[in-house]
Amino acid sequence: MTRYLIGIIISLVALTFVRAVWGIIQKALVDEVKSAVGGDAPSPAAKPVPGADTTLRRCVTCGTYKPESAMLRYGAGDKSRYFCSADCEKKVNS
Repeated sequence: MTRYLIGIIISLVALTFVRAVWGIIQKALVDEVKSAVGGDAPSPAAKPVPGADTTLRRCVTCGTYKPESAMLRYGAGDKSRYFCSADCEKKVNS
């Protein structure tokens, strides 16, 4: 019975170690692919602007909510329309 319990404990420790190593390898591969593709640089719209309003706005086209500072805005005042991306803006204007 003691051998059985020791075997289970050793198996769990080994499994935990293998999963940790696999996670490290997987993260390294994902980071490598992102840097090769150019995914490390955030887009200008995704950068938070210090002191900017953090009000969430809804995209007119797809309904996605984003901070106002990350949206494309057209119009002024009550007639403002917000788009989450240039693609959504093109869909409405085409």
